[in-house]
Amino acid sequence: MSRFRKALALAVVCALALSALALGGCAKKEDTGTGGETGARVIKSVDDLKSGDKVGVQSGTTGEEWAKKNLAPKGVQVVPYDDVLLAFQALQAGDVVGVINDLPISQDIVKDETRGLEIVQEIKTDETYGFAFNKNNPTLRDAVNWALAEVIKDGTYNEIYKKWFGSEPMSMPEATSGVSEKPAGEIKTLTPGKIIVGSDTAFPPFENVEGGEIVGFDVDLMKAIGEKLGMDVEFKSYKFDALITGLQAGTEFDMVASAMTITEERKQSVDFSDPYINSNQSLAVRKAK
Repeated sequence: MSRFRKALALAVVCALALSALALGGCAKKEDTGTGGETGARVIKSVDDLKSGDKVGVQSGTTGEEWAKKNLAPKGVQVVPYDDVLLAFQALQAGDVVGVINDLPISQDIVKDETRGLEIVQEIKTDETYGFAFNKNNPTLRDAVNWALAEVIKDGTYNEIYKKWFGSEPMSMPEATSGVSEKPAGEIKTLTPGKIIVGSDTAFPPFENVEGGEIVGFDVDLMKAIGEKLGMDVEFKSYKFDALITGLQAGTEFDMVASAMTITEERKQSVDFSDPYINSNQSLAVRKAK
């Protein structure tokens, strides 16, 4: 999807608590083919889904679009939910046999082992997130691309990914810029020696405010990139819809790191870095017992 903005930290905590209470009081379900204990049946990919199975998705997302196009014709029932957390609760309860959703978000949800869920397949849809830059500052863009490649090369990227998503990436983002050396020119920023990053900091685990501090995957990755460049990194909070116009103005921040999907439409307004994370779809199921 272009942007998933409903996963608030408080909602996650409440959902987990309610789900745990509900599951604790339920009797073990029989194998119905549409949920419950799957017994000897093991689902390892969408190829294992059969007619009559129910799969949860979040309404209005790429996941829903993909499932309706690829699974519905096979007789799989696509069940939309207003919030992806509701889809995962339905999976825990056995109301659906799987959830199709953005891979990074699903990884963040299933890393809670009390849920008893796992991701069994990455579904390639070629969605990627990128850092955004003012079109008048290609040197900063190229410097970040170089540093990103270095962070990936030395293994720091995988460490950061595992910290925030609970496992290493199922696939790695591929560089498209061809940048192989640190730019020789001066890296121009609003404050010399510092990269000020605009971000909508209400989208965990990519960026979120905890105890007055902005934390998350994007934050740690940008700090690692800053270290490679010998520059400090500072995050500033802005509404997502205002990030591109703010970047174009060039007065508040130097770049954007905010789980922003790279699209042709956005490329008309800003430059993007190489992809820094693959946001393909995924299939999550209950762990086999």
